[in-house]
Amino acid sequence: MMTVKKKIAVVGSGIAGLSAAWLLGRQHEVTLFERHENPGMGAFNLTYKEGDFEERIDVPLRAFNTCYYQNLVAFYKAMGVEIQRTDHSAAYSSNDNRSVYFGYRYVEFGKRAFPVFAGLSKINPKSVRIARDTGRFLLFAKRDRRKGLTDGLTIEHYLRANQYSSVFIEEVIFPSFAAICTCSYAAVKQYPAEIIIDFLASGMLFNGIWRAKRGAEDAIHKMLENCHTLHCNAEVESISKHNGKVKISERNGNEHEFDHVVIAVQANQAVKMISADESAAGKLLKKIPYERSEVVVHGDTDLIPRAERDRAPVNFLLESHQDKPMASIWLNKIYPSLENRSPLFQTWNPLREPEEGTVLGRSHFERPTVNLESLAAIKSLNQLQKQNNRQVWYCGSYAMPGIPLLESAVQSAMGIAQQLDVEIPWPVN
Repeated sequence: MMTVKKKIAVVGSGIAGLSAAWLLGRQHEVTLFERHENPGMGAFNLTYKEGDFEERIDVPLRAFNTCYYQNLVAFYKAMGVEIQRTDHSAAYSSNDNRSVYFGYRYVEFGKRAFPVFAGLSKINPKSVRIARDTGRFLLFAKRDRRKGLTDGLTIEHYLRANQYSSVFIEEVIFPSFAAICTCSYAAVKQYPAEIIIDFLASGMLFNGIWRAKRGAEDAIHKMLENCHTLHCNAEVESISKHNGKVKISERNGNEHEFDHVVIAVQANQAVKMISADESAAGKLLKKIPYERSEVVVHGDTDLIPRAERDRAPVNFLLESHQDKPMASIWLNKIYPSLENRSPLFQTWNPLREPEEGTVLGRSHFERPTVNLESLAAIKSLNQLQKQNNRQVWYCGSYAMPGIPLLESAVQSAMGIAQQLDVEIPWPVN
Protein backbone atom coordinates (compact mmCIF):
# COMPACT_ATOMS: atom_id res chain seq x y z
CA MET A 1 0.00 0.00 0.00
CA MET A 2 1.47 3.33 -1.09
CA THR A 3 1.76 5.97 1.63
CA VAL A 4 0.06 9.28 0.84
CA LYS A 5 2.68 12.02 0.92
CA LYS A 6 1.81 14.63 3.53
CA LYS A 7 3.04 18.18 4.08
CA ILE A 8 4.77 18.24 7.45
CA ALA A 9 6.41 21.16 9.24
CA VAL A 10 9.15 20.73 11.82
CA VAL A 11 9.68 23.76 14.07
CA GLY A 12 13.18 23.84 15.54
CA SER A 13 16.35 22.27 14.19
CA GLY A 14 18.20 20.96 17.20
CA ILE A 15 19.03 17.26 17.19
CA ALA A 16 15.34 16.37 17.78
CA GLY A 17 14.04 18.49 14.91
CA LEU A 18 16.78 17.39 12.53
CA SER A 19 16.13 13.74 13.39
CA ALA A 20 12.40 14.19 12.80
CA ALA A 21 13.03 15.97 9.48
CA TRP A 22 15.35 13.21 8.25
CA LEU A 23 13.02 10.37 9.25
CA LEU A 24 9.78 11.96 8.07
CA GLY A 25 11.38 13.35 4.93
CA ARG A 26 11.97 9.81 3.68
CA GLN A 27 8.24 9.55 2.92
CA HIS A 28 6.74 13.03 3.23
CA GLU A 29 7.40 16.64 2.19
CA VAL A 30 9.08 18.29 5.17
CA THR A 31 9.55 22.02 5.77
CA LEU A 32 11.93 22.98 8.58
CA PHE A 33 11.62 26.27 10.48
CA GLU A 34 14.62 27.60 12.45
CA ARG A 35 14.80 30.97 14.21
CA HIS A 36 18.61 31.21 14.03
CA GLU A 37 20.67 31.93 10.92
CA ASN A 38 21.87 28.31 10.81
CA PRO A 39 20.30 24.97 11.80
CA GLY A 40 20.14 24.90 15.59
CA MET A 41 22.40 21.95 16.37
CA GLY A 42 25.32 24.00 15.07
CA ALA A 43 24.12 27.46 15.96
CA PHE A 44 26.86 28.06 18.57
CA ASN A 45 29.78 26.30 16.85
CA LEU A 46 32.85 28.43 16.25
CA THR A 47 36.11 28.46 14.31
CA TYR A 48 39.48 28.16 16.05
CA LYS A 49 42.40 29.72 14.14
CA GLU A 50 46.13 29.46 14.79
CA GLY A 51 48.26 30.80 11.95
CA ASP A 52 47.07 29.14 8.76
CA PHE A 53 45.34 26.39 10.73
CA GLU A 54 41.55 26.34 11.18
CA GLU A 55 39.23 23.91 13.00
CA ARG A 56 35.49 24.05 13.63
CA ILE A 57 34.66 23.48 17.29
CA ASP A 58 31.35 21.99 18.40
CA VAL A 59 29.73 24.09 21.13
CA PRO A 60 28.73 22.35 23.27
CA LEU A 61 30.92 19.32 22.64
CA ARG A 62 28.66 16.40 21.69
CA ALA A 63 30.00 13.11 22.97
CA PHE A 64 28.28 9.79 23.62
CA ASN A 65 28.82 6.13 24.40
CA THR A 66 27.57 3.40 22.11
CA CYS A 67 25.76 1.44 24.86
CA TYR A 68 23.26 4.01 26.10
CA TYR A 69 23.07 5.96 22.82
CA GLN A 70 22.17 2.97 20.65
CA ASN A 71 19.59 4.72 18.45
CA LEU A 72 21.82 7.77 17.93
CA VAL A 73 24.67 5.49 16.81
CA ALA A 74 22.34 3.55 14.50
CA PHE A 75 21.02 6.84 13.10
CA TYR A 76 24.53 8.11 12.41
CA LYS A 77 25.38 4.81 10.72
CA ALA A 78 22.25 5.00 8.54
CA MET A 79 23.25 8.50 7.39
CA GLY A 80 26.92 7.64 6.88
CA VAL A 81 28.21 9.80 9.76
CA GLU A 82 31.54 8.37 10.88
CA ILE A 83 32.25 8.24 14.61
CA GLN A 84 35.55 7.96 16.48
CA ARG A 85 36.49 7.10 20.04
CA THR A 86 37.79 10.00 22.13
CA ASP A 87 39.58 10.12 25.46
CA HIS A 88 37.23 11.32 28.19
CA SER A 89 39.35 10.26 31.14
CA ALA A 90 38.62 12.49 34.12
CA ALA A 91 40.15 14.18 37.16
CA TYR A 92 38.21 15.48 40.18
CA SER A 93 39.70 18.26 42.26
CA SER A 94 38.85 20.86 44.88
CA ASN A 95 40.52 23.81 46.61
CA ASP A 96 40.96 25.81 43.38
CA ASN A 97 42.46 22.77 41.59
CA ARG A 98 45.18 22.30 44.22
CA SER A 99 43.74 19.05 45.63
CA VAL A 100 43.07 16.27 43.12
CA TYR A 101 41.27 13.53 45.06
CA PHE A 102 40.21 11.14 42.29
CA GLY A 103 40.99 10.38 38.68
CA TYR A 104 40.73 7.65 36.09
CA ARG A 105 41.82 7.01 32.56
CA TYR A 106 40.62 4.57 29.94
CA VAL A 107 42.71 1.64 28.73
CA GLU A 108 41.51 0.40 25.34
CA PHE A 109 41.25 -3.32 24.70
CA GLY A 110 39.72 -4.06 21.31
CA LYS A 111 36.28 -2.49 21.17
CA ARG A 112 36.22 -2.07 24.94
CA ALA A 113 37.73 0.63 27.14
CA PHE A 114 38.33 -0.03 30.82
CA PRO A 115 38.63 2.71 33.47
CA VAL A 116 41.62 2.45 35.82
CA PHE A 117 43.15 4.79 38.40
CA ALA A 118 44.91 7.64 36.66
CA GLY A 119 48.10 7.07 38.64
CA LEU A 120 49.51 6.14 42.04
CA SER A 121 49.09 9.73 43.21
CA LYS A 122 45.30 9.25 42.98
CA ILE A 123 45.14 6.14 45.20
CA ASN A 124 44.12 7.32 48.67
CA PRO A 125 41.36 6.42 51.14
CA LYS A 126 38.89 8.67 49.36
CA SER A 127 39.58 7.25 45.89
CA VAL A 128 39.39 3.68 47.25
CA ARG A 129 35.93 4.39 48.71
CA ILE A 130 34.85 5.83 45.38
CA ALA A 131 36.13 2.79 43.48
CA ARG A 132 34.45 0.42 45.95
CA ASP A 133 31.09 2.17 45.71
CA THR A 134 31.32 2.37 41.93
CA GLY A 135 31.74 -1.40 41.79
CA ARG A 136 28.87 -1.96 44.22
CA PHE A 137 26.63 0.37 42.23
CA LEU A 138 27.36 -1.44 38.97
CA LEU A 139 26.69 -4.83 40.61
CA PHE A 140 23.45 -4.03 42.43
CA ALA A 141 21.74 -0.90 41.05
CA LYS A 142 20.55 -2.54 37.83
CA ARG A 143 19.21 -5.49 39.86
CA ASP A 144 17.35 -3.12 42.18
CA ARG A 145 15.89 -1.34 39.16
CA ARG A 146 14.72 -4.62 37.67
CA LYS A 147 13.07 -5.65 40.95
CA GLY A 148 11.21 -2.36 41.22
CA LEU A 149 13.17 -1.26 44.29
CA THR A 150 13.92 2.13 42.72
CA ASP A 151 10.33 2.99 41.73
CA GLY A 152 9.32 6.43 42.95
CA LEU A 153 12.76 7.20 44.39
CA THR A 154 15.06 10.07 43.56
CA ILE A 155 18.72 9.21 42.97
CA GLU A 156 19.65 10.90 46.27
CA HIS A 157 17.07 8.86 48.18
CA TYR A 158 18.22 5.61 46.57
CA LEU A 159 21.94 6.19 47.19
CA ARG A 160 21.59 7.32 50.80
CA ALA A 161 19.07 4.57 51.64
CA ASN A 162 21.58 2.02 50.37
CA GLN A 163 24.38 3.59 52.43
CA TYR A 164 26.72 4.65 49.66
CA SER A 165 29.49 6.88 50.98
CA SER A 166 29.07 10.64 50.99
CA VAL A 167 32.24 11.04 48.97
CA PHE A 168 30.83 8.78 46.21
CA ILE A 169 27.48 10.59 46.23
CA GLU A 170 28.56 14.20 46.65
CA GLU A 171 31.99 14.25 45.04
CA VAL A 172 31.50 11.92 42.06
CA ILE A 173 27.87 11.11 41.21
CA PHE A 174 26.37 14.56 41.77
CA PRO A 175 29.13 16.55 40.02
CA SER A 176 29.37 14.05 37.15
CA PHE A 177 25.65 14.27 36.43
CA ALA A 178 25.53 18.00 37.02
CA ALA A 179 28.06 18.27 34.19
CA ILE A 180 26.43 15.65 31.95
CA CYS A 181 23.00 17.24 32.36
CA THR A 182 24.35 20.82 32.65
CA CYS A 183 22.36 21.52 35.79
CA SER A 184 22.76 22.24 39.52
CA TYR A 185 23.37 19.76 42.32
CA ALA A 186 19.83 20.48 43.51
CA ALA A 187 18.42 19.35 40.16
CA VAL A 188 20.58 16.20 40.08
CA LYS A 189 19.34 15.19 43.54
CA GLN A 190 15.76 15.22 42.21
CA TYR A 191 16.47 13.00 39.20
CA PRO A 192 14.50 9.72 39.32
CA ALA A 193 16.84 6.93 40.38
CA GLU A 194 15.73 4.76 37.45
CA ILE A 195 17.03 7.29 34.91
CA ILE A 196 20.50 7.59 36.44
CA ILE A 197 20.76 3.82 36.89
CA ASP A 198 19.73 3.12 33.29
CA PHE A 199 22.41 5.53 32.12
CA LEU A 200 25.26 4.23 34.28
CA ALA A 201 24.37 0.53 34.19
CA SER A 202 24.13 0.37 30.40
CA GLY A 203 27.78 -0.68 30.12
CA MET A 204 29.01 2.81 29.34
CA LEU A 205 31.92 2.67 31.79
CA PHE A 206 33.48 -0.10 29.69
CA ASN A 207 32.67 1.35 26.29
CA GLY A 208 34.52 4.65 26.21
CA ILE A 209 33.25 7.90 24.73
CA TRP A 210 32.72 8.68 21.04
CA ARG A 211 31.96 11.68 18.83
CA ALA A 212 31.13 12.39 15.20
CA LYS A 213 34.53 12.18 13.48
CA ARG A 214 33.96 15.31 11.39
CA GLY A 215 32.00 17.20 14.02
CA ALA A 216 28.36 18.11 14.43
CA GLU A 217 28.23 20.04 11.16
CA ASP A 218 28.85 16.86 9.17
CA ALA A 219 25.88 15.27 10.96
CA ILE A 220 23.75 18.39 10.41
CA HIS A 221 24.48 18.36 6.67
CA LYS A 222 23.40 14.74 6.37
CA MET A 223 20.30 15.20 8.56
CA LEU A 224 19.10 17.93 6.20
CA GLU A 225 19.28 15.65 3.14
CA ASN A 226 15.59 14.66 3.32
CA CYS A 227 14.34 18.17 4.11
CA HIS A 228 12.32 19.65 1.23
CA THR A 229 12.44 23.29 2.40
CA LEU A 230 14.53 25.04 5.07
CA HIS A 231 13.46 28.41 6.52
CA CYS A 232 16.12 30.05 8.71
CA ASN A 233 15.60 33.34 10.55
CA ALA A 234 11.98 32.18 10.82
CA GLU A 235 10.44 32.93 14.22
CA VAL A 236 7.25 30.95 14.68
CA GLU A 237 4.75 32.84 16.82
CA SER A 238 1.71 30.53 16.90
CA ILE A 239 0.52 27.08 15.84
CA SER A 240 -3.21 26.38 15.55
CA LYS A 241 -5.64 24.04 13.82
CA HIS A 242 -7.61 25.52 10.94
CA ASN A 243 -10.07 23.74 8.61
CA GLY A 244 -8.49 20.32 9.05
CA LYS A 245 -4.96 21.68 8.69
CA VAL A 246 -2.40 23.09 11.09
CA LYS A 247 -1.53 26.74 10.57
CA ILE A 248 1.87 28.20 11.40
CA SER A 249 2.06 31.97 11.84
CA GLU A 250 5.45 33.67 11.82
CA ARG A 251 6.22 36.88 13.66
CA ASN A 252 6.78 38.65 10.32
CA GLY A 253 3.17 37.88 9.28
CA ASN A 254 3.84 34.91 7.00
CA GLU A 255 1.38 32.03 7.36
CA HIS A 256 1.63 28.39 6.22
CA GLU A 257 -0.65 25.36 6.35
CA PHE A 258 0.40 21.74 6.86
CA ASP A 259 -1.11 18.33 7.45
CA HIS A 260 1.06 17.87 10.56
CA VAL A 261 3.38 20.06 12.64
CA VAL A 262 6.20 18.67 14.78
CA ILE A 263 7.17 21.16 17.49
CA ALA A 264 10.83 20.44 18.19
CA VAL A 265 11.67 23.37 20.44
CA GLN A 266 12.02 23.44 24.23
CA ALA A 267 8.88 22.57 26.18
CA ASN A 268 8.79 26.04 27.76
CA GLN A 269 8.92 27.58 24.27
CA ALA A 270 6.41 25.16 22.74
CA VAL A 271 3.77 26.01 25.33
CA LYS A 272 3.86 29.64 24.17
CA MET A 273 3.19 28.67 20.53
CA ILE A 274 0.22 26.33 20.86
CA SER A 275 -3.46 27.27 20.86
CA ALA A 276 -6.21 26.49 23.37
CA ASP A 277 -7.14 23.20 21.68
CA GLU A 278 -3.76 21.84 22.86
CA SER A 279 -4.40 22.75 26.50
CA ALA A 280 -3.95 19.14 27.71
CA ALA A 281 -0.47 19.03 26.21
CA GLY A 282 0.24 22.54 27.48
CA LYS A 283 -0.41 21.53 31.10
CA LEU A 284 2.10 18.69 30.75
CA LEU A 285 4.72 20.84 29.01
CA LYS A 286 4.60 23.34 31.88
CA LYS A 287 5.81 20.61 34.25
CA ILE A 288 9.18 20.28 32.45
CA PRO A 289 11.80 22.23 34.47
CA TYR A 290 14.72 24.04 32.85
CA GLU A 291 18.03 25.47 34.06
CA ARG A 292 20.40 27.90 32.37
CA SER A 293 24.14 27.35 32.00
CA GLU A 294 27.20 28.92 30.40
CA VAL A 295 29.97 27.44 28.25
CA VAL A 296 33.22 29.29 27.56
CA VAL A 297 35.83 28.27 24.97
CA HIS A 298 39.27 29.55 25.98
CA GLY A 299 42.98 28.80 26.31
CA ASP A 300 43.61 29.47 30.03
CA THR A 301 45.42 26.49 31.61
CA ASP A 302 44.82 27.92 35.10
CA LEU A 303 41.30 26.46 35.00
CA ILE A 304 42.61 22.87 35.15
CA PRO A 305 44.93 21.20 37.72
CA ARG A 306 48.37 22.75 37.96
CA ALA A 307 50.46 19.55 37.92
CA GLU A 308 50.77 17.87 34.52
CA ARG A 309 50.28 14.40 36.06
CA ASP A 310 46.92 15.49 37.52
CA ARG A 311 45.44 16.83 34.30
CA ALA A 312 42.91 14.87 32.27
CA PRO A 313 40.80 15.38 29.14
CA VAL A 314 37.87 16.16 31.47
CA ASN A 315 38.65 18.15 34.62
CA PHE A 316 36.08 18.67 37.38
CA LEU A 317 36.49 21.35 40.03
CA LEU A 318 34.25 21.27 43.11
CA GLU A 319 34.03 24.14 45.57
CA SER A 320 31.91 23.80 48.72
CA HIS A 321 30.15 27.16 48.33
CA GLN A 322 29.06 26.57 44.73
CA ASP A 323 25.75 25.04 43.59
CA LYS A 324 27.32 23.21 40.64
CA PRO A 325 30.81 22.06 39.61
CA MET A 326 33.05 23.45 36.90
CA ALA A 327 33.94 21.02 34.10
CA SER A 328 36.78 21.85 31.70
CA ILE A 329 37.22 19.67 28.62
CA TRP A 330 40.73 19.78 27.17
CA LEU A 331 39.88 19.96 23.48
CA ASN A 332 43.44 19.15 22.40
CA LYS A 333 42.85 15.66 23.85
CA ILE A 334 39.53 15.28 21.99
CA TYR A 335 40.27 16.68 18.52
CA PRO A 336 43.20 14.89 16.82
CA SER A 337 43.84 18.01 14.71
CA LEU A 338 44.50 20.05 17.88
CA GLU A 339 47.05 17.65 19.39
CA ASN A 340 50.07 19.87 18.74
CA ARG A 341 48.29 23.21 18.95
CA SER A 342 48.06 25.75 21.76
CA PRO A 343 45.92 24.66 24.74
CA LEU A 344 42.20 25.00 24.12
CA PHE A 345 39.39 24.25 26.57
CA GLN A 346 35.63 24.19 26.71
CA THR A 347 34.56 25.04 30.26
CA TRP A 348 31.03 24.62 31.54
CA ASN A 349 30.06 26.78 34.51
CA PRO A 350 33.35 28.66 34.98
CA LEU A 351 33.77 29.18 38.71
CA ARG A 352 36.28 31.84 37.87
CA GLU A 353 36.79 33.71 34.65
CA PRO A 354 39.51 32.58 32.22
CA GLU A 355 42.06 35.20 31.22
CA GLU A 356 40.18 37.57 28.90
CA GLY A 357 42.72 37.42 26.08
CA THR A 358 42.32 33.64 25.84
CA VAL A 359 38.52 33.61 25.43
CA LEU A 360 37.40 32.46 21.99
CA GLY A 361 33.66 32.32 22.60
CA ARG A 362 30.92 32.33 25.23
CA SER A 363 27.49 30.68 24.91
CA HIS A 364 24.44 30.32 27.13
CA PHE A 365 22.07 27.37 27.09
CA GLU A 366 18.81 26.39 28.71
CA ARG A 367 18.43 22.65 29.29
CA PRO A 368 15.62 20.46 30.65
CA THR A 369 16.04 18.51 33.85
CA VAL A 370 13.99 15.58 35.15
CA ASN A 371 12.23 14.99 38.45
CA LEU A 372 9.52 12.56 39.54
CA GLU A 373 6.72 14.96 38.59
CA SER A 374 8.11 15.77 35.16
CA LEU A 375 8.80 12.09 34.48
CA ALA A 376 5.11 11.36 35.06
CA ALA A 377 4.23 14.27 32.77
CA ILE A 378 6.52 12.93 30.03
CA LYS A 379 4.86 9.52 30.21
CA SER A 380 1.41 11.15 30.00
CA LEU A 381 2.55 13.24 27.03
CA ASN A 382 3.65 10.10 25.21
CA GLN A 383 0.22 8.57 25.81
CA LEU A 384 -1.43 11.76 24.56
CA GLN A 385 0.54 11.54 21.34
CA LYS A 386 -0.94 8.11 20.63
CA GLN A 387 -4.43 9.58 20.19
CA ASN A 388 -6.05 9.07 16.81
CA ASN A 389 -6.13 11.95 14.34
CA ARG A 390 -3.35 13.86 16.13
CA GLN A 391 -1.79 16.58 13.98
CA VAL A 392 0.40 18.49 16.45
CA TRP A 393 3.41 16.62 17.86
CA TYR A 394 5.95 17.38 20.58
CA CYS A 395 9.53 16.32 19.94
CA GLY A 396 12.62 16.88 22.04
CA SER A 397 15.15 15.43 24.43
CA TYR A 398 12.71 16.34 27.23
CA ALA A 399 9.93 14.22 25.68
CA MET A 400 11.27 10.75 26.51
CA PRO A 401 11.80 9.16 29.95
CA GLY A 402 15.59 9.22 30.00
CA ILE A 403 18.52 11.61 30.36
CA PRO A 404 17.42 14.58 28.19
CA LEU A 405 20.33 14.42 25.76
CA LEU A 406 21.00 13.23 22.19
CA GLU A 407 19.59 9.71 22.59
CA SER A 408 16.25 10.87 24.00
CA ALA A 409 15.95 13.46 21.23
CA VAL A 410 16.40 10.79 18.55
CA GLN A 411 13.99 8.42 20.35
CA SER A 412 11.38 11.18 20.46
CA ALA A 413 11.67 11.74 16.70
CA MET A 414 11.46 7.99 16.11
CA GLY A 415 8.26 7.74 18.14
CA ILE A 416 6.56 10.43 16.07
CA ALA A 417 7.77 8.86 12.81
CA GLN A 418 6.30 5.52 13.86
CA GLN A 419 2.99 7.18 14.77
CA LEU A 420 2.90 8.55 11.23
CA ASP A 421 3.67 5.08 9.78
CA VAL A 422 7.21 5.95 8.72
CA GLU A 423 9.57 3.00 8.93
CA ILE A 424 12.69 3.37 11.05
CA PRO A 425 15.62 2.14 8.92
CA TRP A 426 17.44 0.38 11.76
CA PRO A 427 16.48 -2.10 14.50
CA VAL A 428 14.68 -0.07 17.17
CA ASN A 429 16.32 -0.11 20.60
